[in-house]
Amino acid sequence: MQLEMATAAELKTLRANPSKQMLLVSFWATWCGSCIAEFADLEDTYRMYSVRDLGLVTVSTNMPDETNTVMKLLEKMHATSRNLLFASNDTALLQAAFDPKWESAVPYTVLLAPGGKVLYQKQGSFDILELRRKILANLDSDYIGFNKYWSGE
Repeated sequence: MQLEMATAAELKTLRANPSKQMLLVSFWATWCGSCIAEFADLEDTYRMYSVRDLGLVTVSTNMPDETNTVMKLLEKMHATSRNLLFASNDTALLQAAFDPKWESAVPYTVLLAPGGKVLYQKQGSFDILELRRKILANLDSDYIGFNKYWSGE
């Protein structure tokens, strides 16, 4: 398991999602009870859909000097995704680098299409079924009815 430092430039790139897969980004903190409570659902979702081109990046909004605390929690939660930690104490700058409209609360969850189009975003606790439906509605499928079903069309 690795923990990388997230700079403003890294967060801007993350938001632009230059990859060819959908990307689920979860901002969280070790002191946030609801963040920790939904961490397992995020990991389960990633394991369910990673073979179908879904990526997951968790971003801890803890301070850089809290690396050990963040690592302990990631290990406890068996995090299998890419994991980042804010590289600066200037959280406002880093949050604005990802989303200037973000009002700084965590958890903050965003599902991005390739190219950075926002497919889903939720500040505060998310509804896991709503999130999974959004993922399924946007996964590549040979049958268009599958996507329409999950999007509610």
